[in-house]
Amino acid sequence: MKKKKNKKTIAIFSGYALPHLGGIERYTHNLAKQLIELNYNVIIVSSDYDFSKQYFIQKDNIVYLKLPVYKLFVSRYPIMKKNKEFKETLNLLNRYDISAIIVNTRFHLTTLTGAKYAKQHSIPVFLIEHGSQHLTVDNKILDFFGAIYEHALTALVKKYVDQYYGVSLEACLWQRHFKINSNGVWYNSINDFSEGIKLNKEKDKKINILYAGRILKQKGIIELLEAFSKLEKKYKNIHLSIAGDGNLLNLVKAKYVSKQITFLGKVDFEHLKELYSYTDIFVYAPNWPEGLPTSILEAGLMNCAVIASPQGGIKEIIENGQTGVMIKNEEELLEALELLITNREKREILAKKLKEKVQTQFLWKNTAKKVIKDINAYK
Repeated sequence: MKKKKNKKTIAIFSGYALPHLGGIERYTHNLAKQLIELNYNVIIVSSDYDFSKQYFIQKDNIVYLKLPVYKLFVSRYPIMKKNKEFKETLNLLNRYDISAIIVNTRFHLTTLTGAKYAKQHSIPVFLIEHGSQHLTVDNKILDFFGAIYEHALTALVKKYVDQYYGVSLEACLWQRHFKINSNGVWYNSINDFSEGIKLNKEKDKKINILYAGRILKQKGIIELLEAFSKLEKKYKNIHLSIAGDGNLLNLVKAKYVSKQITFLGKVDFEHLKELYSYTDIFVYAPNWPEGLPTSILEAGLMNCAVIASPQGGIKEIIENGQTGVMIKNEEELLEALELLITNREKREILAKKLKEKVQTQFLWKNTAKKVIKDINAYK
């Protein structure tokens, strides 16, 4: 079968792909769309995490290849099933004249798969770091052995990777833990979708508070619900919406039953944009380091005042008292919420400054151009 040579092609390997909801998946999708705008073909290679057995899909000008995986740990860590379908699917890459391969994170086996394929075919490999701390499953023993495994897999991946980037400066610094010198930052970014969207913030009436992300302990969801539960007794005009899915969802839905709290479950991006348009205060305060959360950028673009924690790349977006409010614990979260609930002027000033920062520094049209510039410079 002849290779397709009309345009340059970039293949991106990731553990998961949309509609699986997560920051890396959205990063990959948005980067892919912007690369297409820059006249590149894009292939996204991920795991067949939903066992659809649709190993080849073409949608929105993107080719999706899905590699078969085992059912064990598939929700957090897909393990490749190297059977006939795996080999046939991976060999579909041979149809394309691939000029570069991008792999997401060091610890997913899709990264090792992509990096090995690249070296076998003399294609340069660029790794993107999305975190700033070891992966955790909230179990000290499993986390200990997980860190050992992560170091071992990273040592293997390093044999094949040519250059390293991070979604934030903090992510780049984390690479030093693995004796990796980062080549630069490919910032997590967003497209400016705010134009034409009517904001529906009710000024002095109801105050809408939003959390959007996975419902996991590491995301600070318990601290938010505890703080809100104390405030809702005092302020009857506040409402909290929780958008997202995760292993704590059923537990928190059962524990925090209130007319002032709505659990929305998994929502699509169109619904999420509508939620932002009503939101006065957006809270995303994880208790472990992250790369650079997309949801904070989106909330900022939609004129939301943001409460966050100084974890990972968040410090590169939120400057305390200038573009948001930084908190370190539940007590400070409670104080920050009350401050913004009672001070509309403060909410609006923070929201305005954050939007300006997002539009200046964190748009995909700029990040994608830097990705291409760095790839071409390496060659």
